[in-house]
Amino acid sequence: MRYKQYAPDVLERIQKEGLCVLKEFIRICDKYNIQYFVVYGTNIGVVRHKGIIPWDDDIDVGMVRDEYEKFLKVAPKEIKNNFGIAAPEYGEKYYSLTTKFFKKGTRFATLCDHGKFNIGIYIDIFVFDFLAEDKKERVKQIRIANLLRKLYVLYNVNFFSNEMYEKEELVKRISLAGAHYLLKILPITNKMICKLWKKNAMKFHGKSGMVTQFSSTMTEESILSIEETKQLIEMPYEDIMVKVPQNYDRILRAVYGDYMQLPPPEKRQNHYPYILKFEEDES
Repeated sequence: MRYKQYAPDVLERIQKEGLCVLKEFIRICDKYNIQYFVVYGTNIGVVRHKGIIPWDDDIDVGMVRDEYEKFLKVAPKEIKNNFGIAAPEYGEKYYSLTTKFFKKGTRFATLCDHGKFNIGIYIDIFVFDFLAEDKKERVKQIRIANLLRKLYVLYNVNFFSNEMYEKEELVKRISLAGAHYLLKILPITNKMICKLWKKNAMKFHGKSGMVTQFSSTMTEESILSIEETKQLIEMPYEDIMVKVPQNYDRILRAVYGDYMQLPPPEKRQNHYPYILKFEEDES
């Protein structure tokens, strides 16, 4: 997969817009007493940089299912025409199962997106659902989630025609494209895949002491106790305060190991866009 470095002024503008989206998200959550917590690279940014990781171009937050459903109910009357929500079960659609909260008037299309979805500069919202306590049931739940997640992406993305993989990776591109077209001719829809995915994700709702997100990779590494999602503290992030799990050190080490150590330049990844447009840019 390809990664590119931004011009410094472009990256600064993306980060500024992303922070603007985060502030609106937090405003809504605070107004309606909805709990969230920052996750992944954003959590590292809070602890290691007290702000956005210098080379990063996205912001990640997490919410347990009940808080997420509250957010979906109240957000439409708050955001009006300035922001949008892209979720498999709500509003705009996207090629992945991870919800996007984005700024309208901007555009941020990844190589996977390839301009197919009208999504602006966004923050990722990862929904944390209950995970089976029983080991066999837990393995089964994760396996089904991963399969449905891959099917959802394959249904929406033609990896042969976009530029996600190098041209030299011909066998991989052809096989993925074959899977894409096969799904298209079968009696399958986005709605069907999403319904099955959500049913599996919520299978143990309220019946476990563990939660995780099922919409992307790192499902096993993202496991939290339900208490960790409730025991939150506020820490500085750029010019605002954000909520972080009090047990952030354990959580980050489970995913990244020594997260305080800066990665070498060649491993500093981003989501360099296929299409990028700022609000003030001409169409």
